[in-house]
Amino acid sequence: MNVSNVYLKKRRDGEVPRCRILAEKRARLYIIRRCLLMLLCWKETAD
Repeated sequence: MNVSNVYLKKRRDGEVPRCRILAEKRARLYIIRRCLLMLLCWKETAD
């Protein structure tokens, strides 16, 4: 069973605490922010 399906099933039943969902969203935003920052600040050093 897919991990996301497990979360969706539990979310329907109301078993997943909101703090866990918020923590996952916060983690995703952190990763996206780090990737964007890396892409914006990346410079080619090969001359």
